[in-house]
Amino acid sequence: MNGILLVGITEEIVFRGFILQELNKILSFWKANIITSFLFLIIHYAIWIYDGVFFDLWSHIYVFLIGIFFGLIFKKTRSLWSVIILHSFHNLFVSIM
Repeated sequence: MNGILLVGITEEIVFRGFILQELNKILSFWKANIITSFLFLIIHYAIWIYDGVFFDLWSHIYVFLIGIFFGLIFKKTRSLWSVIILHSFHNLFVSIM
């Protein structure tokens, strides 16, 4: 349970709290969000390789789109907490399934 919350906090601080905001200083929001979402996708590769599910195309698409969605929520709310909470609930839901 602590891992679910910790992952949401750390990933959102890095990806939406730092990378997206820094890229958005030099790029349009959409370009910055796409790059950030692609980097967000790549960090999941290690666990997928370890679990033997790297070649599941749906997982790649899903995580990329979740990254886009989290970026949009961050832009609309201007709150890192909103995406931290959303990410943590998402991880909880996925772990239950």
